[in-house]
Amino acid sequence: MEKIDVIGQDVYCYDLLGSLIKSLTIDQFTGIDFSYLDGSKLFTLNITQPIKRVVKFRELNGLDTTAEFTEYPYENMTPEQQADFDSFVLQAETL
Repeated sequence: MEKIDVIGQDVYCYDLLGSLIKSLTIDQFTGIDFSYLDGSKLFTLNITQPIKRVVKFRELNGLDTTAEFTEYPYENMTPEQQADFDSFVLQAETL
């Protein structure tokens, strides 16, 4: 698994080639604080490519809009945030 997208309550898991591996829902995950998803239209976790990170999109590119996002590199996260990231990825891989 290389990338995970969260859109609303849906979780999409992709391989290195960008092919969908599986779809899950937020309620299948346990012990994860999802309050940080508030206000996001798309929440992306990159596992290794281009770097280990989270990107939170508040707005997506559209006819009348430009993407607005914040990037959170794994190396800049607190230990608690890193633990949540790792737990989310592990659960996505095993569910």
